[in-house]
Amino acid sequence: MMKLYCSSNSPYARKVRVIAHELGIIDQIEMINTDPRDPDNGFPDINPVTKIPALIASNGDLIIDSPVICEYLNDVYGQGQLLAEHSDKAWKMRSLVGLSDGTLDSGMAVRVEGMRPQELQSEQWVERQFANVKRGVARLEQELDAFSEGVNLVAISVACTLGWLMFRFGHIDWLAPHPALAAWFKSFETRDSMQQTAPGQPL
Repeated sequence: MMKLYCSSNSPYARKVRVIAHELGIIDQIEMINTDPRDPDNGFPDINPVTKIPALIASNGDLIIDSPVICEYLNDVYGQGQLLAEHSDKAWKMRSLVGLSDGTLDSGMAVRVEGMRPQELQSEQWVERQFANVKRGVARLEQELDAFSEGVNLVAISVACTLGWLMFRFGHIDWLAPHPALAAWFKSFETRDSMQQTAPGQPL
């Protein structure tokens, strides 16, 4: 039995959970609701850098960083089906995962900045990060043909990124300028794996 330290609202953990659903191994993973900011919950002893998600594999190995966990599950339990490892598209797909994750990282930076005392927040920093997000979303639409067919690591990453942006910054219509990406996302988010892992859903 594997253990996944995560939270229901973490988009990084959501990627892992979606993959577990898509690979049919969700019942092989114990979900452990974890607040990485709590110094007294024992999590620092599990993952010394206190980031979620963190996976304890069935052999006891610790696997951290969501892209690494996603590839681990895909390789070990999915025989690589979500990446097309043996094609010339593999590195392109990994790069697009990085683009999606980078877009999410910039959105997360705005979220974290908003948690700081008002007098310490930087409007310039927020504007810069939001500009990154907008450029990232625009590029993802340009690359839509590379990941829009079926289910793959890029599609899952992009869907979780867009879902989180709408969850945390719903006052911004991120997809209005990008109708093709919007149509793809509207369809993809109806998948059971996405519905079961939507923010606020129990682990």
